[in-house]
Amino acid sequence: MSHGTTPSAEDVAELQRTYTGLDNNLNYIPGHTIDAKYQGYKAAHEAAKAAATTYKTTSDGLKVTKPYAEPAKPVGGKMFYQAGHQTLAPIAGDASTAAQYHCDRRTSFNTTYKPVLDAKNEYAGHVQQATLAQQAATKYAGYQTKHQQFS
Repeated sequence: MSHGTTPSAEDVAELQRTYTGLDNNLNYIPGHTIDAKYQGYKAAHEAAKAAATTYKTTSDGLKVTKPYAEPAKPVGGKMFYQAGHQTLAPIAGDASTAAQYHCDRRTSFNTTYKPVLDAKNEYAGHVQQATLAQQAATKYAGYQTKHQQFS
């Protein structure tokens, strides 16, 4: 099968024999494992985005600017008082955990269904999304550690 082109009917039939739950356009059929796995990583992605938004919104509300009324310490390019660090540490932890879960679900899907993703010319994009999720998990874990240090 050549990548980047529309798969032949023979290629689709072979993928359908190997991976149940694919229609003739290689879409995932509801009720099959491949669709459940797809929906699972999509839900994990949405949860990770929500957790990141919660961190950003909360941190924006707690950041402080000069002149500081009390000692302030930086995390992620923003300054916070001790109470802000105490509030943000668990929220950053939640964002890290959610991003890591998304990364794990997406990586598992990519590994299991690589031939299907290749046929759809989607594998590289899926790998990129997993990489971005891992980077987010690492970033928020670092934020959590720093907030804990300054709490």
